[in-house]
Amino acid sequence: MSTAAWYSADLEISQRGFEVFTVLYLRLRGILLSAAICVATPSSGQTVATARSGDIVPGRYLLVYRNGIIPRDADTGIQAAGGHVVGRHSRFGITAVQTSTGVPLARLAGGSTSTGDDAAVMASLKAQPGVAFVLHDRVVTAHHLQVRAIPASVFSVAVGAGTFDTYYNSPQGWAVRQVGGYGGNIPGGPARGPWDVTRGKGVRIAILDSGVDASHPDLAPNLGLNLSEVNPAQMPSPCDDGTPQDQDGHGTWTASLAAAALGPGTGKTAGVAPSATILNIKVLERLPSASGTDELARCNAGQATGLMSWVIQGIDDAITNKADVISMSLGTIIDLSTGDGAGLKAVFDQVTQAATQAGIVLVAAAGNSGTNLSDPRYIEIPAQAQDVLAVVASTNPDCREAVAAGSTCAPGPASLAYYSNYGAALNAVAAPGGSYPSGGDLEVSGWVRGACSSGIPGTTSGLPSVAGRSFGCFDLGHAAYVQAIGTSASAPLVAGAAALLRSAHPDWDALTTVSQLRSMATPAGASLAYPQITVGSAFSTP
Repeated sequence: MSTAAWYSADLEISQRGFEVFTVLYLRLRGILLSAAICVATPSSGQTVATARSGDIVPGRYLLVYRNGIIPRDADTGIQAAGGHVVGRHSRFGITAVQTSTGVPLARLAGGSTSTGDDAAVMASLKAQPGVAFVLHDRVVTAHHLQVRAIPASVFSVAVGAGTFDTYYNSPQGWAVRQVGGYGGNIPGGPARGPWDVTRGKGVRIAILDSGVDASHPDLAPNLGLNLSEVNPAQMPSPCDDGTPQDQDGHGTWTASLAAAALGPGTGKTAGVAPSATILNIKVLERLPSASGTDELARCNAGQATGLMSWVIQGIDDAITNKADVISMSLGTIIDLSTGDGAGLKAVFDQVTQAATQAGIVLVAAAGNSGTNLSDPRYIEIPAQAQDVLAVVASTNPDCREAVAAGSTCAPGPASLAYYSNYGAALNAVAAPGGSYPSGGDLEVSGWVRGACSSGIPGTTSGLPSVAGRSFGCFDLGHAAYVQAIGTSASAPLVAGAAALLRSAHPDWDALTTVSQLRSMATPAGASLAYPQITVGSAFSTP
């Protein structure tokens, strides 16, 4: 979908429909905050017994067609069944459909939990020619982060500034250096390393997230694509206008860890592959929290949220735009004991397999709810989809994990971060996600430094319904940089490492690249039961 296509899509939704969607997503947002994928406090871990299935979206469906072929007259039949097509994924033989009546949505908003109408609609859609099966669309969220503000004086960054890469050159660049972002005599890390050979030039990394701050000096030099799958008519938010510009902060932070630019005039961070091209494919928007004294407070506490169908479209567009790597720090937990959950796993496997066959390395964060995913009933999507490399979060060996109040940094072995999802079923690798304690502006820290968003250029922080206002960096207003922790860091760091390998070995296909990432990793040990990604050995010199 083009950056402007959603402006003309589904404009027939009534004002009442808008209100119903808003109520629905406020309620879903409250569910997500209370039970799902977030880092709340150091004691917020879950066992598999408390894992929960991701939220379905009543009245919105994925129609999967036999042999991957959508009939030419599919729209006509769908309209006769009481729905309309809001997304067409021809590459995968899938359409996204929304019911025109909005009855299931209205019933959810009004308190009824009857599934009779939903089942009837699904049966009617299933009866359409060529339809193999019908699934509910799902809510997906960014893996929520703990974030820490930094002194306002360092928020000011200008192209052409006298100093650059300040954070990379300090102890705060630990996460990027640990996976292989060093060399080339760049201050801050070992003088020799992967950057002697390549910095990722020619490789395209698709960031499927909340968008990217296109004006940020760390990202603008490498930004090669700027589009949005977010359709405000389908999922309206008072906090985000749906354009590719990041109005949450999450996407800018993850993109900077993978491929923030290096050198004079490029800001204060550097990514693992600082010469790679960033493909900004926005699939999440800031949605308001369910709690708060007013709309401003609810939006300020909001979370990046989207739809599974938007993620599917994002992968489709990544293939079209010749991505080499896809990074996804988002997800939902699904229950494979249900037909809907098992069907969604099969469909998403089809999508990720197509991406792999197109030569794309797919990397996804394992999630931040501290859940043991060893129970085969529950899985994290996309992290546990076919051909996706799942990444758990590890800690900084220069600042071992210590969650007690008042703790300070001390050296110690890297370990699994307290919040990271885990379990043998993930078949995961590890990469820095960070943990407590945090450190000062340029000091040793357990947290991970990255870029953040200043919202729509020329605005100040606030509700976008007010002229000259937009949201930017989490609940910190408009901020250029932030420290944070989460598996959301781990995935883009591995994506950057994959980009270095792809740049140095353009003949490697996706599966070979993943195999090499695994073989080069530091083996699992007593303190960290997962292989830790580092690609330094691939570029070692005599």
